[in-house]
Amino acid sequence: MNKFVQFFRNMKVRYKIIMIYFVIGLFPLIFIGTLFFSQIKDSVIKQIKTSTSNTIELATSSLDSNIKVYNNLSDYLAYNETVANIVSNDTNDQFDFYKELDKTLDPMLLSVANFHTDLEQVTIYARDDIVQHGSTLAPITQIENESWFKKASQSDTPVWIINKDKKEVINVRKMPTLERNGILGILYIRMNYDQLFKSFNNFSGDNYGAYIVDGDNHILYEKLKFDQDREAEMLSFNEVKGMVKRKADNVIYKNSTETNWKVYYYHSRDNISDARLSEAANFLLLVMVVTIIAAAIALWATSKFIVSRLEALQNNIKLVEEGKLEVMVQSKDQDEIGQLITGFGHMINRIKFLIEEVYESKLAQKNYEMRALQQQINPHFLYNTLSMINFMAIESGQNDISKITLALSDFYRTALNKGHNTTCLADELKNMNAYLDIQQMMHDYEFDLDIEIDDAIMDYETPNLILQPIVENAIGHGIDLLEDRKGVLKVYATVDQENVYIMVEDNGVGMDEETINTMLSQNSKGYGMRNVNQRIKLLYGEEYGLHIESIVGQGTIVTIRLPKHKYEKRPDQK
Repeated sequence: MNKFVQFFRNMKVRYKIIMIYFVIGLFPLIFIGTLFFSQIKDSVIKQIKTSTSNTIELATSSLDSNIKVYNNLSDYLAYNETVANIVSNDTNDQFDFYKELDKTLDPMLLSVANFHTDLEQVTIYARDDIVQHGSTLAPITQIENESWFKKASQSDTPVWIINKDKKEVINVRKMPTLERNGILGILYIRMNYDQLFKSFNNFSGDNYGAYIVDGDNHILYEKLKFDQDREAEMLSFNEVKGMVKRKADNVIYKNSTETNWKVYYYHSRDNISDARLSEAANFLLLVMVVTIIAAAIALWATSKFIVSRLEALQNNIKLVEEGKLEVMVQSKDQDEIGQLITGFGHMINRIKFLIEEVYESKLAQKNYEMRALQQQINPHFLYNTLSMINFMAIESGQNDISKITLALSDFYRTALNKGHNTTCLADELKNMNAYLDIQQMMHDYEFDLDIEIDDAIMDYETPNLILQPIVENAIGHGIDLLEDRKGVLKVYATVDQENVYIMVEDNGVGMDEETINTMLSQNSKGYGMRNVNQRIKLLYGEEYGLHIESIVGQGTIVTIRLPKHKYEKRPDQK
């Protein structure tokens, strides 16, 4: 006994923990598993039956959902007045007719195919005088000899035609909107056979069969999966149908809610009995093996969680002794080991900081000097380059290039502002005007400008580069979207005793209340507007910033509120 106690004391902590947990936890667990074996066995068998029924129900529901989606898609296209108007147009002017097809019909049908990747073809067949246009429009004479044509031409609802052998699925129907114009039109939608029935292709297990039939008992889909030694148990559809009538316990029957289709599923009669026999014979062994493995993994993980941190800390200490001041072990735990690791890390970091403080500070100083030099070089290089482009444009008589080059030069000069965060309103307007000159040339002067700022307020202070993001948003999200009128962008200002108000107004498409509420929030995609608002608040306080008013279809007004005080130029600006 003394030798055993001494052996246990000298054993590593990891193995001590494993031995204790093995004796205390593993044996009771095996006993409990054996005790409840019979109840678990019956529960598993019942669960398998329920799961199989639920799987068939889910697969049938998935099929019904797909059918409903395609039927709704067929209704959408068949009753679409835009489609009917295009197809019904007089084809005397072939160019205008096919231009309308390319502009409206093709994108509409192709977008449907893009949203439903399992669709292989969407075609409208109408009028024998139409020349086939890609896969979207074709003369009805191409399908008049099809076996399903008569049925489709008499039905206002979608007709499903499925060929199991060819794996072909089509949805056809008459188009009522064309019929009102005196034209017989057939909407033809072909989809992927495997995708339509994919919910029935992924059943788990073996030795089962599945049939899907229509109202006339024509087989639309079948899958028979049996082992070689059970191939004799494969049944025809008529045999399975007879088993349903006899209410056999190894057959499941479901009706489709969207069609007149029926789903039949059957499995080998011995499947359940085999499961019971195998579970009765092997369950105890399985429980023991799984329990032993799980217990071994749990014990190893537990011992590793405790001991591995100490081992990692020990290895890290050895590295420090060798002169490598790197913290390789970390822990967020608040137990004794976690606090020991955290304290060790703080100690090493402090030592490392004291050693490297002088070196790091000198290196940072050099980096700052280099950045300052780059900020001096880069703007001058940009301005000199733009000046050269302007000179070359003037020499070659390219006045537009000269104008846009000067505008770009003014824009970057006022935007960089020699690295300062604030400027006077005059320079900020100069930056905005340079940007608007470029935008007008890019837009071919398709919108008007109305800028009225009193000279008396030009010397007031404003954060640098706040107007450009706002006018950019007004143009890109307001004026550019107009279709019924010419865009107008207005910029004006007013003052009171304490504040300066700058308004940017456009007559664009406007925005709703929800968009206004999120425009300046953290979740907004409009980073420029949000950035301007935050910069103003950081510089002057929460009472300052942007205020947005907008009416959908009429336009938007963005008001900038700033404190009223004069801008004082810095020595490098005089």
